[in-house]
Amino acid sequence: MVIDSTIVKFFANSGVEFSTSTNQAIFVTFSIVYAIGGILLITSVFKYSSKYSYKLPLNIKYFHAVIIGTQISIIGIIITILAQMYISNRYSLYLLQGSTYISHISALVFTAMLIFLFSSWLKSRRNYMIVLYVISFGLISANIILSCIYLETQFSLKTLPYIRPYPVHNLVTSLYVTSWTEVLGSTFDILSLTSFLAIWISTITLLYQYRYKMGRIRYFILTGIPLIYYLIPFYDYFGSLFSPFILNSPIAFGAIYVLIFSATKQIGALLFSLAFWTASSLVANQRVQYSLLTSAIGMALLFGSIEIVTLQYKVYPPFGLVTEAFIPLGAYLLFVGIFSSATSVARDAKLRKEFYKSAMSQFNLLKTIGITQMEKELLKEYKPVLARSSEFEEPQYQPLEQSDVKEIIHDVLQELQARESNLSKNGIKKD
Repeated sequence: MVIDSTIVKFFANSGVEFSTSTNQAIFVTFSIVYAIGGILLITSVFKYSSKYSYKLPLNIKYFHAVIIGTQISIIGIIITILAQMYISNRYSLYLLQGSTYISHISALVFTAMLIFLFSSWLKSRRNYMIVLYVISFGLISANIILSCIYLETQFSLKTLPYIRPYPVHNLVTSLYVTSWTEVLGSTFDILSLTSFLAIWISTITLLYQYRYKMGRIRYFILTGIPLIYYLIPFYDYFGSLFSPFILNSPIAFGAIYVLIFSATKQIGALLFSLAFWTASSLVANQRVQYSLLTSAIGMALLFGSIEIVTLQYKVYPPFGLVTEAFIPLGAYLLFVGIFSSATSVARDAKLRKEFYKSAMSQFNLLKTIGITQMEKELLKEYKPVLARSSEFEEPQYQPLEQSDVKEIIHDVLQELQARESNLSKNGIKKD
């Protein structure tokens, strides 16, 4: 994704141009990696989901069908583009548009489900980390929508329906920008920055216990580097910090700048995935390990693939297409991983005890969403029991309202959680 999303900028700033056949070979390599990697990841999720037989909202088959359909459609579009390039030395702009719609709409389905899950957990249990994740996923969803609108607007400015080989530098310098696309681009940057900040705060909170191992200063320096690294490309909004270098050596500066700051989103995405990845290494339960690793991979793919810069230039071959294709895959893996983690914690009393006894801050989110998910499942169990018992109740008996039952369950779980926490702090073992 780093190479695919920055190769056009490198060509434009350095003046380097590869031959058409070399560019085609690079795009073929990216496409093969995407196709094989996507198939392996989805197959892995299918295997462990069937092995542990957890249930997702609405039925897991629907979500499997969405991601399978998305993958088949995008791979089919890529194969068609490759065929057109090798047969007629051009490819259809409509294929690029179709891929953009498919990847963005399907990704939006999964991010919307993430927002729904975290919002439902937030209603039952107030927690600032859940709030941050709701905000971040909400902003990511808005970014996905804006990205689709922006790219479609740029595609509509292309008068010819086919894209042929053309010098990348000329395409970048001659890009037509309207006032509307400038507004969309600025809004996209603002939403990207705010979502990055929200998930960054959540991540450093979840990894906070590492300040004891490496010291507070070193911890905040290491976790702050990805944030600073991400902010530097926004220098245009705060004045040009690099004006002297640009004026003195524009080509050299452009090439070095792209090489150094080509992975701002991907480095941040790797940091965000660390909270789930390190937690997976601390959990003995294999089901939770798989779920957390799935979440980590999904987090890295989702936050590292939402990129509008490369595709807007409509180059030959379509660099940026493979990066865009990873958006729905990342959203799917993150959704399945987080929900299955919460479900596992909700249904495993032994696992919850281990979390209560552990001081690891990565488990704070898992404890919260796991307890909340258990509360929701207990409430669901109450409904059919109430329906069956109502046949045998005396007429004067008034059953509890759902809100009352929810409040009772919430109070009991709060009491049990506090009791377990106190016992673990005092070093008392409970039979």
